[in-house]
Amino acid sequence: MTPDQEKLANLDKEVAVISERLNTIQNNHLAHIEKDMNMVKKVMWSVGFLVFSNLLAFIFTLTYKLL
Repeated sequence: MTPDQEKLANLDKEVAVISERLNTIQNNHLAHIEKDMNMVKKVMWSVGFLVFSNLLAFIFTLTYKLL
């Protein structure tokens, strides 16, 4: 084999390894990341709802105290 053919064969192996790693990330890790992001969104909506409801309670309390 010539040096160019060896380099080409080595690059082909590296591309195959990179392709396998990308496939693993795409099929496994992205699903877990999406699941975690959905959990974070639920927590953020819950916290936002609690803050908003406390703000409304505070406004109502101030309004009725002034009357």
